[in-house]
Amino acid sequence: MELTTLLLLWCCLLGGGQTKPLFSEVEKDPAFWHSWAQRTLRTALSLQDLNKNIAKNLILFLGDGMGVPTVTAARILKGQLSGQSGEETELEMDKFPFVALSKTYNTDAQVSDSAGTATAYLCGVKANWGTVGVNAAAVRNQCNTTAGNEVTSILKWAKDAGVVNKVQSVGPATLPLCLLSCCLVLPSATGEQS
Repeated sequence: MELTTLLLLWCCLLGGGQTKPLFSEVEKDPAFWHSWAQRTLRTALSLQDLNKNIAKNLILFLGDGMGVPTVTAARILKGQLSGQSGEETELEMDKFPFVALSKTYNTDAQVSDSAGTATAYLCGVKANWGTVGVNAAAVRNQCNTTAGNEVTSILKWAKDAGVVNKVQSVGPATLPLCLLSCCLVLPSATGEQS
C-alpha cells in the first residue's frame, strides 16, 4: 500500500503537477482557427446535399452556460412541473428547424468563460480566459499585449458587406466588436475588483 501511494505521488510530481493546460503556439494565430473552421465546414458540407438557397435573415441564439446537461435538466423540470415524467417534454428551442452545438473552451483553460467563448462564437478565433475581441496572443490584464491582436467579428463582416440592419443583444460579452476593456477595473458580482 505504501509503495502504491509513493508511486502515485511520484507520478503526480513528475507529470501531473501543471495547474494550467499547455496550448500550442499556433493557437495564437487567428489563421489557424479560420483554416480549421473552413476544413470542418467543407467536411460537413460534403456529407450531405444541403439547401443552397440564400437566407434572407439569420438569427443566432447563444445560450451561455446551456450545455447538453443543463438543457436536459431544464426539459425534465418543465415536464415535471406540468405533471409529466419530464424526458418527453419539448422546450421551445427543440422546435427550431436547425440547431447546432459548439465545443467551448479557452485556449488557456478547459473551463471557459463568456468573454473568450463569445469571441470564438462571433469572431471565429479561440481566445484566452477573460479576454474579449482579441486572439490568444493577448493576455488578460496585460494590456500591452492587445495591440495588433484584435479580431473582427461576424457583425463587422456583415456590416462591411451591407447586410446588417439590426442587432439585439442581452449580454455584455456577447458582442465583441474588437474593443477590449482589460485596463478598466470592473466590480464583480461579489464586489471584488477584477
